[in-house]
Amino acid sequence: MRKLAIAAAALGLSLAAALQPVAATAEEAWPPRKITFVVALGPGGSADRTARALAQRLQEELGTPISVVNQKGGGGHVGHTYFSQMPADGSYFLATSIHPYISNAILRFDADYSLDDFAFINGQWNDHDLFAVNAETPYKTLAEFMAAAKAEPGKLKVSVVPGSTGAINLELALEAFGVDKSAVNVVTYQSGGAARTAVAGGQVDMTVLAADGTLSVAEYVRPLALAADEPSEDWDAPTLNAALEKNGLAAVPVLAGSMRGLAAHAAFKRDHPEAFQKMVAAYKAVLEDEEFVAGLKAQKIGTEWLGPERTTGIIKSNFEVLKRFDTKE
Repeated sequence: MRKLAIAAAALGLSLAAALQPVAATAEEAWPPRKITFVVALGPGGSADRTARALAQRLQEELGTPISVVNQKGGGGHVGHTYFSQMPADGSYFLATSIHPYISNAILRFDADYSLDDFAFINGQWNDHDLFAVNAETPYKTLAEFMAAAKAEPGKLKVSVVPGSTGAINLELALEAFGVDKSAVNVVTYQSGGAARTAVAGGQVDMTVLAADGTLSVAEYVRPLALAADEPSEDWDAPTLNAALEKNGLAAVPVLAGSMRGLAAHAAFKRDHPEAFQKMVAAYKAVLEDEEFVAGLKAQKIGTEWLGPERTTGIIKSNFEVLKRFDTKE
């Protein structure tokens, strides 16, 4: 019996010793043989273009292939849910408009996830919303558009992406001008690319979308206002609050626009902190690659490095702002 006990103890020690290298190897083995980026919006939009450009360069940095899948629907909710159900081992990342879509989906739907379920890595492309009409329409100012909407309720069409800050900024502007929400025909699209194509082609009269992304259709639209603290060098338009002040109206809160970036599962960061930091370091490294950054800028894609802490801080503080508005339909 004593011999059996000694043998069992020796076996236990051998197993414990064997398990130690396995735990270390699990961290060292990351990245896996394949990584998947989930875009919670449709193809062709700014979030999709950002994700695909990042995937192409980041896979070189990590030495592993990265594929991109689109899971659109519900203003990002479908994609967020899909991502949350994928393995939290660092083989899946959410590469999409991480703000405000996640926050708004939590507020609008009975989501099974919260902000604490995501480990935000970086907000690479931060954009403000632009109010822009089709260039063939007669409206030269936002006040003119609002007056027309009030005069003929239901006639004018506005394209937005559901759950976006553009949709909320549209509501804020309508309220500020004293125009009922039902006075405009709001047409929703599952990607910014589709919503921009609609205004550029004249299917809708106006759109409220990220300003940088709208540069791709600049020749087909006329800017009316920018939902930001300061005007943009790219667009000849006043800020929304400047337009309101010019008409003797009260200012509205400046709601941060779309933030395209990358997030992991919170469980991945918690259980595999070294692997998480490898992804953080790799992402930062590619945004320090001057050739890659120049290529992104040529495509009008943002190249900002905020890092995990600042990105998380912005998203969580804006979540509190969003909670003050009823985003539910």
